[in-house]
Amino acid sequence: MPTIVFIGDSITEGAADYVRGGWSRRLAASLPPGWEAVQAGVGGDTIQLILARLEQDALIYAPDIVVLAVGINDSRRYGANGPYEVPLEEFRRGLAEFARRMAGHPTQVLVVGLTPLDEARTLPIAEDLYYTQVAATQYDAALEHFAAQHGYRYVALAPAFAAAGGAAALTADGLHPTPDGHALIAAAVQAGLQGWL
Repeated sequence: MPTIVFIGDSITEGAADYVRGGWSRRLAASLPPGWEAVQAGVGGDTIQLILARLEQDALIYAPDIVVLAVGINDSRRYGANGPYEVPLEEFRRGLAEFARRMAGHPTQVLVVGLTPLDEARTLPIAEDLYYTQVAATQYDAALEHFAAQHGYRYVALAPAFAAAGGAAALTADGLHPTPDGHALIAAAVQAGLQGWL
């Protein structure tokens, strides 16, 4: 049975989509007959945390497709001028390690770009936890470059969000997408998977 794994953070897990459980579940519900979907989104995950569970949560299924959605938590800061959760160069090294581990598997990889932020609600989002659009844009660019470098597909989400009202309208808390935001992500990722399913 062909298998697709969605591995990522709380957005992949479905945070704030109380209607249909998130973009990955929405997409899983529309897979062609015979496909199995594995949900491996974990709130708060960074590239290091994904690497730590890549084998047990993804590769163990010998997936035909892995959809990787990571980066927004890596880009967060503790304090307005504090350290990043995962500095950009370390993030790039983590992505390279992901590619190294995937190299031995006949698996197609799709990388999901970052959703935009509504900084009116993320500076800070909680106590001293800051998500900035400047950082998110840098980490998103790193994802796009990484995908191109390794022959992976990349799906940009910022254009779809901008066309539909932006992060102010499409996030529940400035960070996590509303049900409409999750629907946009599902549609964009499904388009990115064209020809693989």
